[in-house]
Parts: sequence; C-alpha cells; structure tokens
Amino acid sequence: MTYTTNNLNGPNEAYLENLITSYLADSPLYNQRKASDFDIARMCDLDMLQRFIEKGQPNAWNKLIGRFGDNAMNEVVKEYNKRLDNGIGLLKVLREGFTLQGIKIKLLQFKPDQQKNLPFVELYQKNCFSVVRQMRYSNSGNDRTNELDLVILINGIPFLTCELKNEFTGQNIVNGMTQYRTSRDMNNRFLRNCLVHFVIDNNRVMMTTKLANEDTQFLPFNIDTENPIVEGDYATSYMWKDIFQADSLLNILQDFIKQYIPRSDLKKRVVTIFPRYHQLRCVRRIMSDVKEKGIGHNYLVQHSAGSGKSKSIAWLAHQLSDLFDNEDKPIFDSIIVVTDRIVLDKAISDEIHDFETVAGVVKSVQKGSQKLADALEKGYRVIVTTIQKFGNARKHLDELRGSRFAIIIDEAHSSQNGENAKDLKLTLTDKDLLQSIVDKGDPDIENDFDRLISEIQAARQNMPHISYFAFTATPKEQTLNLFGHNGEAFDVYSMRQAIEEGFIIDVLENYITFKSLFELVNREQVPDENQEEYDKKKALRLMMQYVNDNPYVITYKANMMLNHFMTKTIHKIEGKAKAMVVTSSRAHAVRYKQALDQLINEKYNGQISTLVAFSGTVEINEHKYTEENMNGFGIKDAAIRDKFKEDHCRILIVANKFQTGFDQPLLHTMFVDKQLGGVQAIQTLSRLNRCYTGKKDTMVIDFVNEQDQIQKAFQPYYQTTRLSEEANTQQLYDYKLEIDNYKVFGTNQIEEVIAVLMDKNRNPEELSPFFRSLVQDHVEPMEKAEQAIFRKQVNRYVRRYVFLSQLMTFIDPELEKYYLFCKLLYKFLPYTKDTLPLDVLERINLDKFKIEERENGSILLEEEDGKLGISDATITKTNVVEFATLHQLLEDINEPYAGFLEENDKLIYSLLLEVLADKEIQEAFNAQNTVDILIELIKDKFTTKSIEKMSQYFSLMDVMSSNQAFSETFFRKAFEFLAAATMKGNRPDYDEEKLKQLMYDNLVEEFSELAGVTYRELEEVIDWLFKIFNATTVESLDGLNDTLKDTFNNLYRSENRDLDLQIYFQTLVTKYEAFLRKIYYMREHKELESESRTSGLVHVVQQFADIQKLYKTTDEKLSNMHAYYNMLYQWRNDQAHMSPILKTEELTPALHAIAVMYVYAAMVNATDLEINGY
Repeated sequence: MTYTTNNLNGPNEAYLENLITSYLADSPLYNQRKASDFDIARMCDLDMLQRFIEKGQPNAWNKLIGRFGDNAMNEVVKEYNKRLDNGIGLLKVLREGFTLQGIKIKLLQFKPDQQKNLPFVELYQKNCFSVVRQMRYSNSGNDRTNELDLVILINGIPFLTCELKNEFTGQNIVNGMTQYRTSRDMNNRFLRNCLVHFVIDNNRVMMTTKLANEDTQFLPFNIDTENPIVEGDYATSYMWKDIFQADSLLNILQDFIKQYIPRSDLKKRVVTIFPRYHQLRCVRRIMSDVKEKGIGHNYLVQHSAGSGKSKSIAWLAHQLSDLFDNEDKPIFDSIIVVTDRIVLDKAISDEIHDFETVAGVVKSVQKGSQKLADALEKGYRVIVTTIQKFGNARKHLDELRGSRFAIIIDEAHSSQNGENAKDLKLTLTDKDLLQSIVDKGDPDIENDFDRLISEIQAARQNMPHISYFAFTATPKEQTLNLFGHNGEAFDVYSMRQAIEEGFIIDVLENYITFKSLFELVNREQVPDENQEEYDKKKALRLMMQYVNDNPYVITYKANMMLNHFMTKTIHKIEGKAKAMVVTSSRAHAVRYKQALDQLINEKYNGQISTLVAFSGTVEINEHKYTEENMNGFGIKDAAIRDKFKEDHCRILIVANKFQTGFDQPLLHTMFVDKQLGGVQAIQTLSRLNRCYTGKKDTMVIDFVNEQDQIQKAFQPYYQTTRLSEEANTQQLYDYKLEIDNYKVFGTNQIEEVIAVLMDKNRNPEELSPFFRSLVQDHVEPMEKAEQAIFRKQVNRYVRRYVFLSQLMTFIDPELEKYYLFCKLLYKFLPYTKDTLPLDVLERINLDKFKIEERENGSILLEEEDGKLGISDATITKTNVVEFATLHQLLEDINEPYAGFLEENDKLIYSLLLEVLADKEIQEAFNAQNTVDILIELIKDKFTTKSIEKMSQYFSLMDVMSSNQAFSETFFRKAFEFLAAATMKGNRPDYDEEKLKQLMYDNLVEEFSELAGVTYRELEEVIDWLFKIFNATTVESLDGLNDTLKDTFNNLYRSENRDLDLQIYFQTLVTKYEAFLRKIYYMREHKELESESRTSGLVHVVQQFADIQKLYKTTDEKLSNMHAYYNMLYQWRNDQAHMSPILKTEELTPALHAIAVMYVYAAMVNATDLEINGY
C-alpha cells in the first residue's frame, strides 16, 4: 500500500508507522514480517525462530531432527513456552536459552567483545530482528481484536511494543499512554512477557516496563525535556535510527535490561529495569571513549538528583568489568566503587549486587581494611567500599604489580579531598610504576629521601593505570578541574530536565521567607561618658545570637512551625506528609525538640511526635542531651532514619545531620532556621524533592535566608556547570614565596624535618621541641595581625597543594617537602581564638519581637549554564577593629526595625514584671491567701495595667476575652510565675542525701508492714525512687527529673507557705501519671502508647498490677495505700477538669499521701528495674 501526505492535514499515523518499519527493515540484521506470520498461542514467529536455529546452530539442529524428526520445532516451542509459563522471565530465556534433552539451544547471540571468537561472531550475524505493524496479540478477552502499532521481535520472539501517535491528527503520547492503560490488559500473556512498551509521537517518547491498567507508570525517554528539532525529520527519529538498531537492542538486552527482586523489597516482587535515555547515553559514551582511548583518563558525570545515579553506577561498574581491548584482554582488572561516607552507601551497594548476573563478581567491603586488601589481591571484578579504608589497606597488601583499575566515585566533590585520594592511588600502584613516573618527570633528585618524596608526590597525580569515573549533581571548582573535560562534565543530566520530566519536584516552587523584627534594650542606665566600649563586629554578632537563642524566640518560631504543619502540611500526600526543621546548631536542635514536644502535647494532645538528629552530646544548663535520651532507647544515628518512617513520627529536627543523602519521599515541608549557601543549600533543600504518589508540591519556610541567596546557590547547577578558568599549578610557587618572605624557616630546617619523617627508626614526636622553638623564636615576636596572616598563608599552601598536586604533570620533590613541613608547622602556630565580649549579654534584654513575612512565591532560575571561577586564595590583612558603646550597639542593631515594631510586640514578660513589682501583689502572696483569691487579684492587676496601655496589649486582651480556655491557662501560668518569684528567703540547695533521710523519717511508719517484709527495705526503696528520678530515658519523660526532685526538696526541706504547698500538691498530682510512664519505659524499653487521646491515669495504672490492685484491695496491710490511691485518683480526675484547691488543714496529709504513692510505685517496681539493668 502507498501512503501519501495530505498537504493540508499533514501525515497521518499510518505514515509514521510506514516510515519507521521501512527504515528498520532496511537496517542491518533486520527484516519486516507480517502480523499473520506470528502465532499468538505459541508466542513466536515460528519460521524466524527455526531459521536462527537451523542456519546458526547446525549441530543443534541436526540433533533435534535426529531426536524429534518433523516434530523438532514443536518441541522447541513447547519448551520455550513452558519456561515462560513457569515464571522464568523472557530476559533470562533469551539470554541463556535452554537445554532440550541434552541439546543446548540458543535463542539469540550477543555481539562478541572478543572478535577472534569466530563461531560466536558467525552466530551473531545470523540474528534477525523483525519489525511488524498492526499486530494482534490476543486470542481471547476484551482485547482479542486489538492491534499493536509496532512490535519488534528477535529471532521470532517478541520483546518490545510501540504505540505511535502523529500530532498532525490531533493525538500525541498522552493518547498512546491512555491506550495502554485502558485497552491493553495487564494480564495478557503476550504483553506481560514483553520487556518494554514505548509510546512515540512526533516530538516525545514515553516508556514503561510494566502494564498495570490505570496504574501504569510511564517514564520519559527523551534526549531533553523537548527533543531537539531535526531538520527534515521527526524529533523522535533517534528511536528508530539509533535505539531500535540491531546492535543497540542487543546491547540493551545483554547489558542494560535487568529483572530481579530488589534486596530492599520485603514482598519479593520481580521488577524489570530499562535504562532511561540519559543513563543509556552516559554509559555508552563512557564505554566507547574508554574503548577508544584506553586507561588513564578521567570522566565527570553531572547527573541531578532524580537521575537514577545508583543504577547508572551499577550499569557502568558491571560493563567496565567486561570491557576488552582490541587484543581481547580486559582493560581493567578490578572496578572499585568508592563513597566518602564512613558507612557504606547501602543503596549503591544493593544496586550493584542486584545487577550481578554471575555470582561472586561483586564484593562489598563494609568493615576492615584487611578485607579490602584481600578483595584486591583476589581480583574481584567489582569491589564496593569506602575511600577511608585505603589508608590502612596498604600495609596488608603485597604489591599489585601490573594491575589496572577503574575507580567509580559517588559524590565526587567530597570523595577526593584531603589525603584520601593519595592513599587510594598509593594502595593501587606498585613501586616500579611510581619510580617510572618519577623518572619521566626528570626532577633533580639528590638522594634516596628525595626519590621517596617524589614517589609520594607522583601518587597524587593522575596515574596511567587508573581511570576515574566521578558522579555528582553539584560539581565544585576542584571537581571540574580534577575530572572535567575542558572545564565541564563529560555527560550532563540537568536539574532542569529532572524537574521538567517529573523525576524530582521543584523545591523552589513554594518558598516563603520570614524576617525577625526585634528591639533590644539596656538593663542598666549608665551615662554615655561612663559606658564601656566593645569590639563592634563581635558584639553585634553576639547580640544577634542572643536574640536567636532566646527561649521566647525559639518557642515563637516553633509555634509558627507547628501551626503551619498541623493546619496545612499534615493533610498533604494523602495525610502522610512529614517535615524537617533545619537548625543552626546542636543546642538549637535540642531546644526546638523541647519546644515542639511541649506545644504538641499542650495544643494537640500528643497527636504527632518528633525526632531529633545531632552528633555527640550537648550540654545545656548542666543537663546533657543525646539523640538517644531525647528520642528514646536505641533511636540514634541510622535508627532515626527507620523510626522516621513510622506514621506518627512527623517532624525531624536536624543539626548537620540527614541534610545529605537522606531519602524520605514523604518529606513535604522544610522549616529553615539556618544560614544556607552554595552546595549545602542545594543538598539540604533537595531532601524535599523526591516524588511519591499523591505528592504534588513542597513547601519551604525560611526564617533566615532571602530568596535571592537561595537563587544564587541553585543557579550554577540548574543546567550544565562549567569552569570559567582552569586551575594553575604554578600558583604553588607563588604561595611558597609569600611564606618564604617571612624568613621563619629555610631549606636546612625542612631537610631536618623530612629526615626524621622518612626514617622508620625515628619517632616523629621528637619534632615537637623543634617546632616549638621555631615558633617561639620567629613567629611569636611578630605582631598579632602578622601572626594571623602568616598562619593563613601556611594553611593556604597546605590546602591548595592537596588539590593542585593532583593536577601536576611534573615532579618537584621540593613542593612535597614544603607541604609536609607546613602541615606539621601549622599545628604549632599560635592561634588566638576570638574572645567574645560576653558581659554585653548581662546588660541587655529582648524587649520586643515579632516575625513577619518577607517573600512568598516561586524562586525562578534562568535557563542558562552555570560558571564557576577559581576559589579566591588571596589573603587580606585583618581589618581595623571598630569599637562602640552599648548605647551605640543598640542603636545599630535596632535601627533596621525602627518603625516596624509596635508596643503590642512587647514580650508579655515585661508586663508580668510590672505586676510583680506591685506592693499589693507582694503582700497578698506573703499573706495566707487562697489560690483563688490570688488569681482573682492577678486578673484585676493585669487588666488594670493592660487598660493603662491599651494600645500595647489590645491583641492580648482581645484573645483573652474571646477564648476562656486560653485566659484560664494564662492566669494559671501567671500565678505560678508570681508564686515562685515571691517565695520568702532562699530555697535550700538540692541535697539528695539529706532529702532521702527526711523522706525516710517521715514515711517509715507507713511502710512498716511492707518494706523489709514483703518488699525491700525502705532505705533501698527510697534509693530506687531517686534512681527513677535521675534515670535518662526520653526527653518527653525526663522533664520530670528536676521538677520532682525540686518539688520534694522544697516540700521536705523548706519553710513553706500554704500557697507553696498548693503548688507542690498540684505538681505532684499532675506528674504522677508521667512518673508511672517513665517507670514503664525503664521496664519495657519503649514508651507506653495511649489507647486514645483521652486515655490517662487508669490506662497507665493497668500496666502495674501491684498498683491497680489497690483500687479494690481488702488486704489490711494495704488499707492506707488503698485510701491514698483512691484519693490520688480523684484529685487527678479533678485536675483534668479544673484546678482543685485544698483547704489549709488538708494540704499536709494530702501531700503525705501523694509522697507515699510515689514511694509505693518505686517499691513494687524495684526488682523489675534491677532486672532491666538499672
């Protein structure tokens, strides 16, 4: 049939079909077959399959005829179909063929890498791809009359289908995808066995490896978001002119398509992986270049987040391990995949193992340098490890003489810093090769020391037996210099393309910035002429820190974060959304955790929970905090990642942790309270960009950075990143000269130090007196400013040498010696740490504070390539210190916010101070007034003072009048504040031993029939009570520790007013439930889950049989306990609905009863706690 083009309407769909099939039919190893040639039931074109066996495998064919006669092909097809129906994937059947009664049958032959193997070459040439148009694929069901636009078969076996759409007819790839989803049965045997399905129109291509009806997920398979225009042809012509060509498809079938059960899939489901276009392009380009140029070259791959980097690395690693040169010899002996993470990247390791087709090819080295050495010596084809292990692996290795290596680096911008890169090269390089490199460099070598130094220097440079393949989304200047080609990456899959293709979400789409407005005031009124002067820069920095550290400010921001999360974020991603809080320090992480947890409990009854991540131990106000004692037993480091997957864990608070490499697709919102810039900004904000079903957008709420700052950080990496100029190794001589000009040391001193370092019989520690003397004689006499500049210059040489030495193409041992000398010298140079004028903090108060929105909208990036310049290595003299008085400092720091803050933004704290200063309040608190009378007096005074300053506190008064619950809570807190502030005299210091003795004396009679009889001695029981108070569990429970100890200490060791006793009573009643929850945690190593939002003391008591039995006990020995428990239960129930106030005569016996119940709980649980290691 002839197809024509209608000049008015353009070509139709049949025209595109004919164009593709005609092109392919004329291509090598191709023919065109008719739909009628295909047997749907047998899943093959029988004639083409027989042709490949008969013509390509004559020995096997003759055996088949001898064994089965005319029935030979029926038996072959029967066995082929049996394997498909038994769950053996088509890919495995195609790759391996099968054995039929001892006769080995191949279904295809891949193109041999070793061209001298003629039988395989001949069989490869017998392959025949067939292209078929309008092919029926079903004999039954709703799609029995359906036809596929185009199917490709290999030797009669179908493996690839296409739906074609011509945009001139008003249809495009969307219609084609709909066709696959709605009229192609996912359970159809033909479609289920095919490996990939494409939709192609004039300009775009989509693909899928699994049909799932309406749930079918298609991925783009385009050169760019919009395929480049091709003069006189379709923009998608690369599909039939390149991808569908015979050698291309054979390569994909052999090396790219993977069918396996991912290690991470608990349901053990087989997946089919087909490379995306950029993955295919990248690996093929690298393989071709290495094949052509051989070993010893570097390659940089700039692939964005969402590019499938782990899979690209896995494909590359396996294919490099099978790459042969023109002499049919392996180009590489081992492929080593390295990451800079101390803990081996599990995603990459699992991916490489999953792609393994022959067992034993891949070796992951997670622990021990000895194991790395063993893997290298045994010649594992692919080794996955961390770069830190190479430094120690050398001592376990015999020389790897003649070995050649491919090094694949994950996150190249960090993996090649410092000495790690040198250690890797030294480990993989034998001495003979190092010596030959040194000799070629033709240096002036005067002795054996110089030769050894030259060999170390040579190990920093590019090595002829090592090729590097570096992957990163954000190449820095050093990365581009070390691995780039002409200042740019070898292959690029840009952030822009990843966003436009829907593989990642644009995290800059919804970006809100806030700014903090505040006013600091002077606590002291000192005449200007008597005011002390401060270093202005340091003092202003300290004052800003004072504002940010203020508990009110942190609580203010935490409240904003939580309100946004609970009203907006929590409903996102079908109610599964999570958030991350990025803090500026470990202390801030601790405080945000405390503030958010308190707000969650108070406002949302513990509806969600938080986790915190920071390194080490943080000490705040003499309390030590760790991840584990804030998150819960065992929840630290990597366990936080797993815990955060749980539904109730919704907010993760981080300080320099989980800001890179953390993959949690349910993250929707990020609250930023930290300065971000450069690559760190991209890595941090990119935690939000992972796609997930139902995830349509993200949100960033930033309290520190402006949109312009973030735009500048992202722009260089939005498309291709290039160097504006390349690094110059000659700079090392300039840096060296600047240091020499100080005449601190000379050649003789350098040689003396090197002699010690190179002599195995001498201890480097003996150099300490040498350097101390050198510094005392030549550095310390300098002015402080000159010392600082000299120190910076030494440091600059050390840092830049580590980088530039990797770019050197010559040998100069003097530079290496200079580096070794300066590296040691730097440790001894005087360093005056900035002393901050901390006393300024004693003289200021935060008087006003509020946060207002600054910017709300999208941050737009320009569609242009980014350029990176050379890092500025110039050193400038220290600026002249500017001084200012506190009055001047306050003017400077408050000036930007003048006119923006109202008196209504004053902290409520200042109003409470006014109430406290009222003489009537002070007298009332020191008289024997009841709590109710005092609260009414506070309301009266507070209202009076607020009315006097109506304009200042209008908003607060408005809220109080309209929200009774808030008003009651506010005045209860105000009462507690004023009660504490008006206590008579000094409270006694906390003395645990004295307190224990007093409690023992007061309670011994109560426990005379229990302690030392049925249970432990009372003295030991009280010890256990304080063990519980002092135990570190989780932050939500450990808040009890000081509260209960202080309350009991004041109760037993102070002279108390009735008012004080009322406060102790309410504290001990309300905290008893939490006290039992803490015991439960210590006993069970997990928190007690609430049955519902209203479940309280009863639910907790049910976990303690010896306490629960008190409710109905008739045991005479427990009669007092029975009465005390029921009183406590009633008081606790009253507390849930109101704030009970006891009469004066009731207070002392009530507090006694409560104390007994605390001690009783410790007594009945002591043995269980001891068993659990306390």
